[in-house]
Amino acid sequence: MITFQRIDGTPVYYWRSNRGNTTLRNWQATQGFYDSLVLWVRDLRSLSSAYGSITYLVSAGFYVNKPGQHGAGTAMDLDYVRWSGGQVSSPLDGHHASGTASLRKRYLAVEAVCRRRFRYVLDGWYDGAHADHIHSDFGGLPVLCVKSSESDTKFVQAMCNNFRGSGLTVDGAWGPLTQSAFTGAKSALGVTGDPHASTAAWQSMLSKIATKGFANQNF
Repeated sequence: MITFQRIDGTPVYYWRSNRGNTTLRNWQATQGFYDSLVLWVRDLRSLSSAYGSITYLVSAGFYVNKPGQHGAGTAMDLDYVRWSGGQVSSPLDGHHASGTASLRKRYLAVEAVCRRRFRYVLDGWYDGAHADHIHSDFGGLPVLCVKSSESDTKFVQAMCNNFRGSGLTVDGAWGPLTQSAFTGAKSALGVTGDPHASTAAWQSMLSKIATKGFANQNF
């Protein structure tokens, strides 16, 4: 395990016991997971560059003494992102369910960036336990869009609903309606290759989703 207070220079705060606290905290993760966090935050900076720099992040935890990916030091729970331009994305406040479409799109943009670097990402649509954070971990790499994955399917369904008005039930079951909506989204974004078989194709699609989400644009 390594100990860190910042990810590639960006401070990571803890708000669960004191919202707004800016005291630096010692977090732990494996070196390999931290290296992926660096790639993730660089992706996030690049894709959201119109918002300015990322002022800080807020997390509910990385290594936690419990079973699973957190216990292995290979997981992150993301609560909040703040940019220098004043924009925020707050899973902590349930932005996936916000009545403001731009906040839902921004949440999906942040999640798409997480999915570029981490295989299992659990969001507010996944279940109630993740209504206040986005969980990302190393389990099941490489990064692909897997039709049999409940978390992947719910992300696709929520993405199609929020960017394309697809009207899908977010139930985690990849049926013909989800397939049709996904095919339409892939075409509209100009994605080539197979996101179900090619990491590069799926990462490309996720980057395009994020770009649209940060710009509050449908496609």
